[in-house]
Amino acid sequence: MVQPEDNIVEIPGDLDAVLKRILNGSRPAVAKGDRSILAAEDEAYLASLVDAVRTGRRAVLIVEDVDERLRYMFSNASPAEAVAMLGKVTEATGRRIAEHDI
Repeated sequence: MVQPEDNIVEIPGDLDAVLKRILNGSRPAVAKGDRSILAAEDEAYLASLVDAVRTGRRAVLIVEDVDERLRYMFSNASPAEAVAMLGKVTEATGRRIAEHDI
């Protein structure tokens, strides 16, 4: 039986601070002036996702740290909505694999 305390999800109050910590804090230390390891189109896509979250779109953000620990955040969504969103991603990815689009 699942106990209520097993279902605790932290929802940060300051989204900007969390995103900055994720984007800056989990990368290896780089010398000043070094660039991101992301391609320019990936940087643009990430920026568009952050903009969408800032305007109120629901989001699930998952980052795997170097020690294989997962850090995640639900934004503008309840835990149930976040799980439903993950299900949609899994379903869409399965369809694309079946259709050989991936």
